[in-house]
Amino acid sequence: MPIIKIGCRYIPRECDDQHHLAARRDWETHPSWITGMEALEDYQRWVSEVVLPIAFQWIEEHKPEVYANVPEELKDDVGVVIAAAFALVKDLSAYRDGLDRCESYQAAVRDGSWDPSATNPVWTGLTQRLRAGTREIFAKESRLGEFPGHRRED
Repeated sequence: MPIIKIGCRYIPRECDDQHHLAARRDWETHPSWITGMEALEDYQRWVSEVVLPIAFQWIEEHKPEVYANVPEELKDDVGVVIAAAFALVKDLSAYRDGLDRCESYQAAVRDGSWDPSATNPVWTGLTQRLRAGTREIFAKESRLGEFPGHRRED
């Protein structure tokens, strides 16, 4: 979904169910490339259709502060407006608290003491199932032989 901003307002537009990559025919390109690009497009649509409306609601609630230093000719430039909002957000407590906790988090990941079980369990589960499915599909297709990254599991 293209990001539309008109008159300093975010205009949400939901996409149809078809990927822009649907024009790419399955028989032309490697299946991992196709599914990877479709996954990137799904992520972009999620950001555009879910995350950006949240961001622009916050921007609307803080409009005078956000737009204070945005030149008139750039008030409908999504990147410029998001950058102006981020300049404000990074000075707020939630962001600063995250920065303060960053080193201890990274240290815990490095030394193996971090328990990720409660961190993004839905995304983690989806990722693990997608990886497993991809490995299984390639492992079962003996006519392609073995190639790096996809060894047959006979």
